[in-house]
Amino acid sequence: MKKALLIILLTGFTSHLNAQAIKFGFFEMNGVLKSKMTLDEIKSSGIPIDSIIPVPEIMDMSEADSLVYIGGTYYEYYASTNICDLSVIRLDNRITKVVLGDMTFTKETTIEDAKAYFPEDCASTRPISIFKDPTSYTICGIPFADSKGNLVDATLLLFFSEGKLKRIDF
Repeated sequence: MKKALLIILLTGFTSHLNAQAIKFGFFEMNGVLKSKMTLDEIKSSGIPIDSIIPVPEIMDMSEADSLVYIGGTYYEYYASTNICDLSVIRLDNRITKVVLGDMTFTKETTIEDAKAYFPEDCASTRPISIFKDPTSYTICGIPFADSKGNLVDATLLLFFSEGKLKRIDF
């Protein structure tokens, strides 16, 4: 009986977690940029690239060949496939709007907005610092789910400073 109750509780807990996870479907930045694009698609998007630099030594775990910057936002670029994978979004004067499914994020998005979208994952936030970034951040993380609702090994991190969304990491 105890074993059956434990299984029921764990199943309910797991399905509850899945309800909080983001299903990575529709994604768009500034109405044009996607989370995965070719370098040519980014160049022809109408949003100018600020720089393409080699991956810094501090990011030695990355297998990318270079980083493609648009403002403070960057993609990791893989030359062999000509694919750019979005890594970090900085909401600034270059990237002003991010749409993920039915959610819209701007630099006016507050921690309270995030809590409304993700009541469990953002109910408790915690402070975090980023290497060589003097900004004080508060963070909450939201797990990703595949199209079937199964959790995957990825988390969307929302970084807030002074109560407003400043950065999104994949």
